Amino acid sequence: MTMFGEFKSNYKAHKWALFFCAISAIGALVYGYDNSYYNGVLAMQAFKNHFGDHIDENGKKALNVSFTSLTASSIYIGDLFGALFSAPINDKYGRKVTFWFASISILLGGIAQVADTHYEAVTVVGRVVIGLGVGAFAVTSLLYIGEVAPAQIRGPSLIMFQFLQSCSQLIAAGLPQGTEKMTSTLSYKLPIGGLIILPLMIPVWFGMKGRTEEAERSLRAINRSNKAYDPTSDLAALEETRTREQERAAESSWKALLVDPIKRKKVIWSAGALYAQQICGILFFYVYGVVFAQAIGIKEPFMIQLATNILQIFAVGAAMITGNKIRRRTNLLVTTFLILIAFFVIGGIGTRKELSTSSQYVIVVFSFVVIVAFNFGLGPLAYTVAREMAVGTNQNKIMSVSIVIFYFTTWAVSFSAPYMYYSAGLGPMLGFIYAATTLTSLAYVYFCVGETTGRTNEEIGLLLATNIPARRWRTHPSNYNFRGNGHEVRAAKLNSLESTMIHLTTIPLVTF
Repeated sequence: MTMFGEFKSNYKAHKWALFFCAISAIGALVYGYDNSYYNGVLAMQAFKNHFGDHIDENGKKALNVSFTSLTASSIYIGDLFGALFSAPINDKYGRKVTFWFASISILLGGIAQVADTHYEAVTVVGRVVIGLGVGAFAVTSLLYIGEVAPAQIRGPSLIMFQFLQSCSQLIAAGLPQGTEKMTSTLSYKLPIGGLIILPLMIPVWFGMKGRTEEAERSLRAINRSNKAYDPTSDLAALEETRTREQERAAESSWKALLVDPIKRKKVIWSAGALYAQQICGILFFYVYGVVFAQAIGIKEPFMIQLATNILQIFAVGAAMITGNKIRRRTNLLVTTFLILIAFFVIGGIGTRKELSTSSQYVIVVFSFVVIVAFNFGLGPLAYTVAREMAVGTNQNKIMSVSIVIFYFTTWAVSFSAPYMYYSAGLGPMLGFIYAATTLTSLAYVYFCVGETTGRTNEEIGLLLATNIPARRWRTHPSNYNFRGNGHEVRAAKLNSLESTMIHLTTIPLVTF
């Protein structure tokens, strides 16, 4: 069977599971949209007229570097706390309440930004509140997708998070281009208004706790593609899982993430994936891409941003289709190395005192290399790796810590970029800085990324527990006895449970 034939076959067999995963990825749409629309807004003259505090060399109002840095990065403070708060909300109230908390936060923050015209503090507070919702969405969406997706399509399903994020980034890149010619505040308030619309797309969720009838209805909904599906064995397995989780509930604590060596390893490997994704500086192209293109003299900066988002969609789409065909470790090693080389080239060209037209476009071309390599490798696969490492009783807390690290790293890159580019006078030589940080991403991939395609969540947990090196995961036998540290554990066969590996507390029921 060809690659596309197998992809089509997997889609038909699991289309309803994919459907539920896609709906739950609303967090990706919101995060992607916010990352891109503000990039265009910062470059709009109408926005500069209302928030600028000085006149530039062309006699026009301009934004202070501190304003650009603070407003662009403030959302990540909210993201960080939203991710942190989502753990106790998910633990106590389930996925439904967390999604509603996230939706309301984004609505309130978006309204604050649309209502504001002249006050920096209102913009900052509005973006922080939006961040609370985005952070909670990111954690809960990834948790839910990892729970619902069958092992055969778990990788592509988690890659879907990045794909939907890419789609919303394309829309967010196009809106400012269409409104930039307006002279009124509508030029930047219309793109901001998109944030108010997205949370209204949230579906109706039904949370359950030990309620067998509702669980059976949800299992049948997820597996409706299989006409002969019998939920009996899955219900028994889920009940056993719920009982086991209740018995081990006392082990689920924040302290355990630090003192328990296995849980600590899960945190480091899960959070490390999202650190590696962002520390390479990719956010610079999404948050400051238009401003960067203007700074190096590109005549059509908005078109460059639009091209960036189109390339991103194709790269992530290719990653989805090949998700189970190309080894994740090999993919990440090759694409991260390409990002490293591209940043070195950009930094090298930046050492020239004057940039010729050809130099400008060489920078653009290698920026596109970074975009494509990132969105085929680290971009989508980091979410997959992070979610797969967050297994066991502490999965909510592990995923929350990972997203906190993700947003802290994102904030650090976003906040420092304008100062390094402008105040420190690095310009395109900033590529050297990001080449150095990309080396840490490469080190993480080499030491901490194992091959998990087709592995069940329990098998991944056992691979972590028995300290098998990541580079040996691909060749380690499945569903056999695992030996390590003088003890033996057995990887139980999960049968059809993997098609609906979800807790009774978080099974969705979509109302049509």
